[in-house]
Amino acid sequence: MLKLKNVKSCFTPNSIQEAIDMLKKSDGKAALVGGGLDITVFPNPIIEQFIFLNKLGLTYIREDEENIKIGATSTITDIAKAPVMQNYLKGNVKIALAEIASELLRNQITIGGSIARHHFYSDIIPALYALRATIMVSDGELIEGFFVDDFYRNDLKTLMETCIVVGVHLNKYDDSFQFGLKRFVRNATDIALLNMAILAQIEEGVIKDVSISVGSRPGPAYRFEQGEAFLRGEKLTEVLAKDFESFTKSNVDVAKDMRLSKEYRQHLAGIYAKEILLDFIGGVR
Repeated sequence: MLKLKNVKSCFTPNSIQEAIDMLKKSDGKAALVGGGLDITVFPNPIIEQFIFLNKLGLTYIREDEENIKIGATSTITDIAKAPVMQNYLKGNVKIALAEIASELLRNQITIGGSIARHHFYSDIIPALYALRATIMVSDGELIEGFFVDDFYRNDLKTLMETCIVVGVHLNKYDDSFQFGLKRFVRNATDIALLNMAILAQIEEGVIKDVSISVGSRPGPAYRFEQGEAFLRGEKLTEVLAKDFESFTKSNVDVAKDMRLSKEYRQHLAGIYAKEILLDFIGGVR
């Protein structure tokens, strides 16, 4: 925060419309503040104004017959501890969220901030891709839902200059679906060097449907559609898990950066692909 020496004003609007009006008038020099973690870690010297979202009623986790609805200022801790998440996809989403970062950071990271900032190393975005989430966005007058794949095809910088992410909807899945997320880190507070999330529908031992995402690769998270096609319709066995490991190593779209080589990311992706499937085999026994 000490690096944000140009901040001249802070506002706490009472409505989404008021917040968006402030955002539009700021000429790109305002920052929306939910949990505030991004501002402290990546201070932008051009920011002159803070717009706090805590009075907008966006901290909630609710459910209806089809969806779990999560407000944008809900933290990772809020979501992981919500009663509705305890048995969601056999509790595996809750377990994955509870293992992200440290407890102090989970208390500050908001779902809306994770979505809007779109950091390439995010563990949240790959999970949302795999879960086929719907991102809820408001321009102050209307709230529009974007399928997560479509949301990230937008010019996100331009969209976020006039709109606010107000929440995310997660589909409810029956007991035939399983979810797993793996992430490679050096310690609890480190950002992921690679992550992978898989949602699979398994009926009578056959993978009927599947969605796979890979992130921190080091580019933005993406749907691993080649892997989905490889698994769809196949019998879930240990042999398939091993074959999928080899397929993933050869076909996953990863690259090198200063932290990790391309070859090691390929290796990790293959290992995680196999491990998640083996976890699923244990879950259907």
